[in-house]
Amino acid sequence: MKRYLWPIYLLFLSLMVAPALTQTRDRDPLTDAEVDQMREAADYPNKRLELMVRFAKERVAMIGILRSDPASATRPKQIHDYLQDFITLLDETDDNIDMYASHHSDLRKGLKLLIEANSEWQLQLRQLKEQSPAEELQQYSFVLSNAVDTVADSAKNARETLEEQNKLAAEKKLNKDYSERKE
Repeated sequence: MKRYLWPIYLLFLSLMVAPALTQTRDRDPLTDAEVDQMREAADYPNKRLELMVRFAKERVAMIGILRSDPASATRPKQIHDYLQDFITLLDETDDNIDMYASHHSDLRKGLKLLIEANSEWQLQLRQLKEQSPAEELQQYSFVLSNAVDTVADSAKNARETLEEQNKLAAEKKLNKDYSERKE
């Protein structure tokens, strides 16, 4: 009788383990309070960009705090997670820029803020790479490289969009308020 139960046991076990193996790590980089702030700023593109830049700066600042603390076994993982959150925030920022720009919303103030922040982040990420102990760096070097690339792409996108926005502003084709958009 036991021989007949063995395949059932294996089937049951595989059904229990399979979902856990297929789950991806899907962290939300924003806290509930930050999500609420983003919702409140949905119709205010510059405010939304300002918030996103602030949240990304906070993630980079947390990396700086971690680096100033004595080394711990969890520090590389924490730095990795903050870098991943930072990348996710910048990707979301670029998506927001594309959405608001497609509706001719005036983003110039927020774009200038983002361009300045991108310059700071490029320096901070370069310092992280240069000053991290080799044994720690190897644990987050891939995500750090992705962060460097993401900042470069974000800076390029922000500069190009700002140039387009300045042209549209000269032609008086920008909406001051996102709610004025034409669907």
